[in-house]
Amino acid sequence: MRRPRLPGSRYWLSYLYAGIGAVLLLGSFLTLWPMRHTEGFGSELRINIGANLFDLVLAVLVLQPLVLSLNRNAVRWRNRLDYREVIRRIRASDDRVDIWKHWTGLLEPSYLDDFTAAVRSALDRGVHFRIMLTDPSCPDAAERARQVAPTDAVALMRLNLERLDAFRHALPERDRERFQVRISQIGPAHAFYRVDDWLSYGLFRDRRMSENHQREVRVRGDVGGLALEAFTTRWGAAGLLGLADHFRMRLPVLNGAPALRYVTHEGEHWVDLDTADLPAEVTAATLADVSAETRKGVLALWSAKYGPGRHAVLVRVTGVS
Repeated sequence: MRRPRLPGSRYWLSYLYAGIGAVLLLGSFLTLWPMRHTEGFGSELRINIGANLFDLVLAVLVLQPLVLSLNRNAVRWRNRLDYREVIRRIRASDDRVDIWKHWTGLLEPSYLDDFTAAVRSALDRGVHFRIMLTDPSCPDAAERARQVAPTDAVALMRLNLERLDAFRHALPERDRERFQVRISQIGPAHAFYRVDDWLSYGLFRDRRMSENHQREVRVRGDVGGLALEAFTTRWGAAGLLGLADHFRMRLPVLNGAPALRYVTHEGEHWVDLDTADLPAEVTAATLADVSAETRKGVLALWSAKYGPGRHAVLVRVTGVS
C-alpha cells in the first residue's frame, strides 16, 4: 500500500527555496546598508542589480530550457542489458513497468526469484505491469530461434509464458488486474524495458538481446516517447491473447466441458481430444482425416506451444466462436 502523503509535504521544496531567498535578501541588506553613503554607491548598485536580472532572465528563458531539453533527449549507450539493474529499478518503481520482448531473461532461473520478489513488492505499492511476449508457435518465434541458434528460443518463450501463468495465478485477486500479460503472434519491433521514466531498448541482432547494445533514454523525451508509442499501439492492437486464452480454449459445442489445449494451423483450431469422447452431434463438426503433411505441421506447432514429447490425438474443430 502507498504511504499517505503528509499535508503540505507537496510544497516543502517551495517553502525551502522561499526561506533561502529570504535569508539571502536579509544578508545582502545587512552587508550593503553600512556602505550606503559611499560615493557612487547608488549607481554601482543599480548596475549590479541590472546585470543580475539580465543573467536571471538569460538563465530562465534560454539556458535552463536548453539544458532540460538536452537532458531529456540524452541517450546512454550500454554494451549489454543488466538484468540486476532492471530488477533494482522495479524494486524502486512507483508508477508503471512495461516489457516487450520475444522472451525475457528476467524469467530464467538466474533472475526469476529476485524478479518475482521485486514484482510483488511493486504491486503492493500500486505499480502497474504490462508484459507483451511472443507466441512460441508463431512464424516470428521460429525466425528469432533461427537467428539466435543454438539457443533454443522457442523453449525459452514457452517457459516464460508458463512461469508467468503460474505466477499470476499465485497473486492475490487484487493484484491480478495490475499485472497484465498479453501474447502476440507478431514479434516486437525492438527489445523494450520501461520502468517509470527510464526506458532501455535495443534492435534485434543475431544474438540474444541481453548481449547486444542497449540505449537508455527517458520516457518523457522524444526518443523514449516514440518507443513507448510503438509499444502502446501494439498493446492495444487486435489479436492479442491473455494467458488463459493462449493456453486453452472452450468449445461451444461441448457445453460444460473443461477448456482444452489447442493450436491454430492455417486459420483452423486443433484441440487435444480423442474422437471417441465426442458426442454424436459433434462428430460432424470435426475433421480428423488429414494429410501427413498437415498433421506434421500441427504437431510441430503443438510441440512449440506446449513442449516436445507429446503424442496427442489432434482433432480439427470448425465453427469455433
